[in-house]
Amino acid sequence: MPAIGRRWAAAWLTTDTRDLARLYTKDAVYTDRALGLVFHGRDGVTEWETGSHQLIDGLRFEVTGGFGGRDEAVVQGVFSGHIVGAPRPFAVPAATVLRLRGGLIRSSEDYYNRGEILSDSGLPTDWTPAGA
Repeated sequence: MPAIGRRWAAAWLTTDTRDLARLYTKDAVYTDRALGLVFHGRDGVTEWETGSHQLIDGLRFEVTGGFGGRDEAVVQGVFSGHIVGAPRPFAVPAATVLRLRGGLIRSSEDYYNRGEILSDSGLPTDWTPAGA
């Protein structure tokens, strides 16, 4: 597992959302493929992480594997937590593709099964967060 992948996963567990954003280039793009959301720049990364922690109590990403090359890395793991108001917690496999420039992340794409998260959580498949 490349060091950037380990730092990326560890940054999700800190209380300072700037820790994750600092790993990204100023013009980075963060894409969540399961939700169809795209965030731009370090402010966008901070917005995404802040919103994720507000929606999911105990949000975690446990690294199970990964690989990479000079300008890319893939982080594999288990994404888990408890959606606020949901009857049960969830734990699902996930992968994130990191594309790098100058030792920083220029883009990242999260892949996981949204339906599996909702099912594990005891929520209907058409559930969306309040205010979404």
